Amino acid sequence: MSMALAAMLIVGCDDDYNAPQSMRDTLLKQYPGAIDVEWERRRGHAVADFHLPGVSNDCEAWYTLDGVWVMTQFDIPYSELPKSVRDSFEGSYGTQTPVDDVKRLERNKQDTIYFIEATVVVNGFLADIYLDYLEDGTLLRTSVDVENYENVYYYL
Repeated sequence: MSMALAAMLIVGCDDDYNAPQSMRDTLLKQYPGAIDVEWERRRGHAVADFHLPGVSNDCEAWYTLDGVWVMTQFDIPYSELPKSVRDSFEGSYGTQTPVDDVKRLERNKQDTIYFIEATVVVNGFLADIYLDYLEDGTLLRTSVDVENYENVYYYL
């Protein structure tokens, strides 16, 4: 048991990352107002979590380990979604659907993607839906996470 605990502690430490100064400089050049920057390694990338006053309180910039920018994710208010994305979402889910979280994902030399997390009812159960849109309102992907779902209740 103590070996398993020690292994978990070691794995937990792998998340922290002491980014090289050149990578830190790249982040601050790209986002000059970035504050509260914390670095970690995730999925073979260096990820900077930071705040960008006036833009977003929750940002993540992803870089390759050799310092090439891959993408940056920003928490944004629903009102900052492009009209085409709002129209697409509201056309499918209505204007009264509770939206829990909205993000904008800017990618290196690729289209920007917008994420919406909302709460809906599926077969009588509350469900979190995750929707990924292109800027023109095209729905790319949908996933659903049903809370407290048990298959047996479906057949009542």
